[in-house]
Order: sequence, then structure tokens, then C-alpha cells
Amino acid sequence: MEWVSLRRCLVAGGLCLVATSTTLSSQTFDVAQGGPSDAVQTAQRPGQMPTLPLTQLDERAISPDLDNRVFTLSLAQPVQIREVLLMLVRGTSLSIVPDPAAAGSFIGELKNVTVRQALALILPPLGLDYSVDGTFVRVFRREAETRLFDVNYIATERTSTATVGRPTADGGVTAASVSSATRTDLFADLARGVQSLLSERATFNVDRKAGLLQVTDFPERLDRVAVYLDAVQDRVHRQAQIDARVIEVELNDEKASGIDWTIVAAQLNGEQPGGARPAVHPSLTGLRVTDISRLLALLATQGKVVVVANPRLLTLNNEPAIVRTEALTFSVTPQIADSSAVTLSLSPIVRAPAVAEADLLARVADGETLVISGFTRDRETRERKTVGVTGGGWFGRTTVVTRKRVELVVLLTPTIVSGTGTR
Repeated sequence: MEWVSLRRCLVAGGLCLVATSTTLSSQTFDVAQGGPSDAVQTAQRPGQMPTLPLTQLDERAISPDLDNRVFTLSLAQPVQIREVLLMLVRGTSLSIVPDPAAAGSFIGELKNVTVRQALALILPPLGLDYSVDGTFVRVFRREAETRLFDVNYIATERTSTATVGRPTADGGVTAASVSSATRTDLFADLARGVQSLLSERATFNVDRKAGLLQVTDFPERLDRVAVYLDAVQDRVHRQAQIDARVIEVELNDEKASGIDWTIVAAQLNGEQPGGARPAVHPSLTGLRVTDISRLLALLATQGKVVVVANPRLLTLNNEPAIVRTEALTFSVTPQIADSSAVTLSLSPIVRAPAVAEADLLARVADGETLVISGFTRDRETRERKTVGVTGGGWFGRTTVVTRKRVELVVLLTPTIVSGTGTR
């Protein structure tokens, strides 16, 4: 309820009216009565003169009726938008100027809202918007805007395919096989993502060569596109450096099936080999370690360690990188999460002397090393030696064949270099 008190004053022989008002608490509109159900009341005090008609307001006393005036609007039947707008500003210092093209009707109930909140709720579904210039509120049809967005990414489509399965004599593969394919086309993915955020009246165009996205739609829709593109570019520009080590371990025990990873895991945890051992098995799922030097030293206790290759890869998020050596070929694709964890998709293939393949997914922390093992084979070495019999007997040469068990181990250490704010 708004209380208005008036006082008269003489200025240069004339009469002026000055109005002061307190803060309005609430007002209710009822369509059936055609106006406010509780009319503005004036304060009457004993001994005061009756209130005179209000003809002029002191500008310093005008309150921001757009935000501080709370009311309830209840419309049980559809009412033309022009009439609704007049209801909203009735009893305020605001003036409403609707566009001639403004059309539509409103039905509903708004409780304890300000004029600004009511405008924001009523106008957008009717395709209308408003602007404020002092005490003038202009209502007009919403028009679409056009914005240009940068897409800083290479305009190529990359395809990576990995098939795991040993070939058979008839040209097929064994029944146990795994196939994975990666197709990267950022611009096509962006087009689909942006289209789902736009209105039916929107238009957009993707310029691959210029790296631009042009979108025409309403401002709030364009804001959604901007948020989406920021999130996409933050993720696609993340980079990981992958230090890959391919090592061979020629086992001291030629009868061993492979590296005893149970012992290695126990020693990495500071446990004695004879004590309780963690459940770690020599499989392709691998270990996760943080001290590579200590791991190599522990492997050296079981055999001769030789580094076959030590490439360093730098790749973008969800982009494959390929490493080829004489003994091993593998493709690795990193997926960098906000938590600085890296999921690696790995497809190693050992070529000689027999083909051994695998395909796996593993999740490691930033800077942690993934150990992939299980590629074992037998190696024969032939050495010519001179033999003879003492006491004036004969001398001769013979070939000594030595068989060694060799296991191939891959160490992958991803390090996030950009994109998550951790470096």
C-alpha cells in the first residue's frame, strides 16, 4: 500500500503541490474490476487540510518503481498485452510505450513480483522485449541479432582405426577380436551442438577455412552458444605430453613365464618379497607407478633391462598419436578431464617373432606412469665356441644355443601441459 501526503506552498504568488511517498508494500490487480483492488490511500491527520488533486511531482521524490514496487497480478481470462502493460504501470511513475506491432494476450497469476520481473516473465513468450529510458518503458518486438564466433581449430577430419585380432589362413581374424575407430571432425560436431541450442527462426553458418561460426538468433540464445563454444574450445585445446618407454627384460630364469609383477608391486610398496603381497598379476591391465627409476631397478633384479625406444609425444585432447618401432607399434589417445586425470586408449601390437595385440583403456593421474606388460617371447642366441680334449687330443668348434625368456614392457607417462589450469 502506498501512502501519499501532499502539502501546499506559496511560490511567487502561486500554488505548488509537493508529494512525498513511502515505500509501497504490495498492490493487487483484478481484471474483473478493471484496476487495482486496493486503491491508493492518502494519509489523513487531525487538523490537516483535505488532500488536493496531484498535478506535479518533485523529481527528487520519484522512486524506482521498476524494482521496488511489489504486486500480485491475477488474470483468469486472456487479456490483450496492451491492457496488461497498462496494469503494470498503473499507480507508478512509469510510462509505457508499446510498439504498434506488439500483439498477443496473457493469462496467469504472478505473485509478489516487481514491474521488471513481470515484464521479463510476460514479454519473451510473446516475442516481445523492453527497454528503459528514465521513466519510459518501451515495449517492442524482439529482433534477432548476428554474432561471429572464433573457432580456433584445424579444419581437417582425422580418422584412426585399430583392429586387434590375429589373421587366419583364409584371410579372416580369430573369433576374439576388438576393433576401435576414432573419427574427429570438430566443425561438424560444433554444427550439431550449436543447432540444438538455437530457436526455430535461427540461422547459422560454419566457415571452416576462416575458422568462424556465424549465428543469427535472439540474444539469450546467442549467449548459450557463447557458453557452449567456450566450453568446447577449453577442452579441445588441452594438451598432454606422453613420455613413452619401450623396454625389454631378458629374464635370468629361462623357465619363468614372465616378470613376477607380484614381487615388483610388493617392493614398490616397501614390502618384503616373503610377506603379504598385493593382488597384482602380470597382465595387460598394467600397474600405475610414480617412480620409474625405482621400477627399472626392481626389474633389473629379475633380468637384463634394455631400453628399445623412448619417444616423447605431444598431442591434443582426444587426438591419437602413433609410435612405431621394430618390435612394437602402438596408438595412444589421451582424454584429459577437469580433475587432471588422463584416460588413455592404447592399442599395442608386437610384430616379431609372433604377432601379439591388445586394446585397452586406462585412467591415470597427471604425471603417473602406466605400465603395460604381458608381451613375452623366447629368444635364441647361437654362439660358436672352441672345444678340445687335454693330453694332446683334438680341438674343434661347436655351436652353443641359449634360450632366454624376454618380456616387452611399455611405460606411458602423460603430463598435462595446458588446458586445465594445473600447470
